[in-house]
Amino acid sequence: MAESIHSKANFDRLEDAITKLTSHQISLSETLHSMTLKLDELIHKLAIPDSPRHSPTSSFAIPPLASPSSFHRMQLEVLHFDGTDPLDWIFKINQFFEYHSTPEHERLTTASF
Repeated sequence: MAESIHSKANFDRLEDAITKLTSHQISLSETLHSMTLKLDELIHKLAIPDSPRHSPTSSFAIPPLASPSSFHRMQLEVLHFDGTDPLDWIFKINQFFEYHSTPEHERLTTASF
C-alpha cells in the first residue's frame, strides 16, 4: 500500500514537472516567433532601397542588403516518433513547427504522417 502511495506521489510530481516544462517551452517558442517576425521586418526595411547606398564624400559604396526573399530556409524532415523519450520528441517536433511557422491547426495532421 505504501508503495502505491509513493508511486502516485512520484507520478504527480512528474506530471507537474511535464506541465511546467511544456508551459515554459510554449512561452519560449512564442518569444522566439515574435523575435523572428521583428527581425524579418527589420531585414525587409533595410532591404528597401529608399536612400542612396553611397555618399559623395565616401570612397567606397555600401553593398546592398539581401532581400528577405533571397534567404533560404533549410528543409527539415518531420521527426518520426519511435516510442522512446516522448518529451524529447515533443520538444523537437515543436521546434520543427516553429521553424516552419506551421499553423496550430495543421500540426497534429503533420505529426501523424
